[in-house]
Amino acid sequence: AGKSHSGNGILGTEQFQSEQCWSSVTRRCDYGTAVRNGIRYRVFDTPGVNSPEDTQDEIDVEREIRRCLFCTSPGFHAIVLVLSATERIAKEDLKMLKNLDTMLGESSFKYMILVITKLQNDESRLNEMIAKAPIVAKLYVKCEARRVIFGKDENKIPPECLQKFDEVLTKLIKQNTKYGKEYYRHKYYDQATEILKLDKDDYKKKHPEISDSEAFEIVRNEAAIGRSPRESKLLKIKDRNCQCIIS
Repeated sequence: AGKSHSGNGILGTEQFQSEQCWSSVTRRCDYGTAVRNGIRYRVFDTPGVNSPEDTQDEIDVEREIRRCLFCTSPGFHAIVLVLSATERIAKEDLKMLKNLDTMLGESSFKYMILVITKLQNDESRLNEMIAKAPIVAKLYVKCEARRVIFGKDENKIPPECLQKFDEVLTKLIKQNTKYGKEYYRHKYYDQATEILKLDKDDYKKKHPEISDSEAFEIVRNEAAIGRSPRESKLLKIKDRNCQCIIS
């Protein structure tokens, strides 16, 4: 749907591999950070929740996303769900919505922004499309009508679209902060943090000149994309009796 392209647009730099094809380019979670308009953005690009079955045979999408969620402290300000305006809504999309509920939990929709790719910046046209697609309409309501069009240009997201995204994101953060829930956090964050502290201590031994906070940021970002030396321990953090893994 253009997740990597959207991530690059939000960052303002080409940090994620992006190309036009019928299979998912992103196989593992990837991380990028950049300053745009004086604001530091940290973006994690994940495999698609609705990736084709041939892709899911090669990668464990749920594992990739779950690891990314509980290794990233203090949590996410927003979850950006990217939908393509040119792809037909099919029964697989119903499964995708169910997967979202299972992996992320109902509370996640308070942090979710819909990004629509491959569509001219035409709000009226998008309203018509939503009205004709019950699946998207249901998702739209759950996300409290937060949506941004990212245009049809395969190489660049229009500045006015990025400005709208920043406005929606800022409003979202202010609203959730007001209710004392600025970040969307995995309920096993504390358990993961104890493991990541060991990674941090190891990193500090090799790089004593780096502060604790800098070292922790480095190891948590590495862990979120599967590069922790304690990867196997992190992936064992799961409540088998609870289908919903997010609090």
